[in-house]
Amino acid sequence: MKILSIYRHKASAENPDVQKIVAKLRDKGHEVVEFNLFDAKTDADYDKLIDLIWEADKTISWW
Repeated sequence: MKILSIYRHKASAENPDVQKIVAKLRDKGHEVVEFNLFDAKTDADYDKLIDLIWEADKTISWW
């Protein structure tokens, strides 16, 4: 299963608890794609995000 993890803040991307959850998902064999929303600057970044959302089986937003 392809899972998209979207991080709104840098703190959520670096949170050890969040990273443990993402690691467990990978250990279970899921493909995890990470997107840092706080780094998005242009329309192309948001277009990429939309494509990633449509490609993913599940999406998790870490706020």
